[in-house]
Amino acid sequence: MLRSTLVVLLALLVLPLSAATVPTGFTDVSLFDLGAPTALAFTPDGRLLVTTQGGQLRVYKEGALLATPALSLGAGVLCSNSERGLLGVAVDPDFASNRFVYLYYTHVAGGGCMNRVSRFTFNTGTGSDTVDAASELVLVDNMPSPAGNHNAGDVHFGPDGYLYISIGDGGCDWAGDSGCGGTNDATRDQHVLTGKILRITKTGDIPPENPFQGAGTARCNVTGQTTAGNKCQETFAWGFRNPFRFAMNPNRDDTYFFINDVGQSAWEEIDFGTAGGDFGWNCREGAHTNSATGKCSPTPPDLVEPFFEYQHGGFVPGTADNDCGSITGGAFVPDGVWPGYDGTFLFGDFNCGKIFRITQGAGGVWTGTRFAVGAGGVTSMVFGPYGVSQAFYYLTYAGGGQVHRVSYGPFDFNTLTPCRLVDTRTVGPALAANSTRTFTATGVCGVPATATVIAVNVTVIGASSSGDLQLWPTGTTAPGTSVLSFQAGQTRANNAFVELGASGGFSALAAMPSGSAHLVVDVVGWYE
Repeated sequence: MLRSTLVVLLALLVLPLSAATVPTGFTDVSLFDLGAPTALAFTPDGRLLVTTQGGQLRVYKEGALLATPALSLGAGVLCSNSERGLLGVAVDPDFASNRFVYLYYTHVAGGGCMNRVSRFTFNTGTGSDTVDAASELVLVDNMPSPAGNHNAGDVHFGPDGYLYISIGDGGCDWAGDSGCGGTNDATRDQHVLTGKILRITKTGDIPPENPFQGAGTARCNVTGQTTAGNKCQETFAWGFRNPFRFAMNPNRDDTYFFINDVGQSAWEEIDFGTAGGDFGWNCREGAHTNSATGKCSPTPPDLVEPFFEYQHGGFVPGTADNDCGSITGGAFVPDGVWPGYDGTFLFGDFNCGKIFRITQGAGGVWTGTRFAVGAGGVTSMVFGPYGVSQAFYYLTYAGGGQVHRVSYGPFDFNTLTPCRLVDTRTVGPALAANSTRTFTATGVCGVPATATVIAVNVTVIGASSSGDLQLWPTGTTAPGTSVLSFQAGQTRANNAFVELGASGGFSALAAMPSGSAHLVVDVVGWYE
């Protein structure tokens, strides 16, 4: 039977070694091999942390995979059969001072297996690349994993400082009263932590903004459930099948995130994270009826529809690809990192080994284009540091497991001694609200006439109101997305790649209600 769940594939499949084909201007490099990689995250000092399904937390540092795992969860602690294992990692926003990391894993519990989220602490001194195993603080425990699959297992911090967690429906009903697959109605149980997005504080407490609190609610962090008829206070949103991966948007100050929910046998979907929202499984698969009986009769009201979906055997919207059927990792492209990619969301599909790019067009409709093919069984993806900018990192089960980096620019990056290209404080005036200014780059600061893209550090100073800075090639249409957001009276900076127009210049606009803002641009390199 056609299924989009990863099940045994994630545990056992070894795909041929492959190099993804990426668009002109990009380079895909396999950094290192690692068996069954599941999730990745960066520390503030640039170390890449990678989890494996088999229970290791590995560290990639200064261009090399360290030989000693930072942490190993071994036999007697970890369940790693089927889709179980060490599945997610998040780095504390204050890691530089507290050295906290958060892991999602399936642990041995009595005669079975349960999912758990715990906080661990990295050691200091000579062992600073290892984790103190005794430092574990369990935050959420006993999330059901009855069938071995549909554990989800992603963890990320939002800009609100809270930890978000995804948990699937367990494959089969934890209570044993409905069934497995499309008949499994466990996610309809609001008193159990299945098929949910959770939100907690760093210490496991309930944020005051969580949607389910007060009468008729209770904590579920110890037993994974509460009394039937009540709702778990940890729940942020519910009604998911297997929200395998989700991604926070780094280009916004608010908590704006997309959830990739793996479908059953017909539809894959991407959802917008909505507090208190019911996303419909198992009554709905995507925007389509899956069941109209049991807990789905009558159909629950006010179900949240996906904003993007694609059918098994059908085309991914905007593409000619119809061989996909298991959505996995996702990541927002940070504005200013890749020319022409502002406002873009990337996602992978495990079954077809492709990565897609979707953008929002007229009428708010999201459509796709293929970004990469031949990526193998993609599991997770994230943007992280690379040189003076950022690159796209993804995990695949290809070749037994690999970690890849996709960077912009097929040619050698040409560095420059940092040079001030623009400073409206000395060569004014400041950028007036919503008024376009054009600046020349070629022939200034050593940028040659052959340069097509410049690498810069952009700073906004002394803004009279909050707004967004837009930079784009002169002679083209403003993109409508920002390189950085700023607040009144604050100084804000960001690294960016800026594409140049045919005249060798770029345009700038401070999108703000009124007033003005000063702009400083320091160039550090260029591409032809």
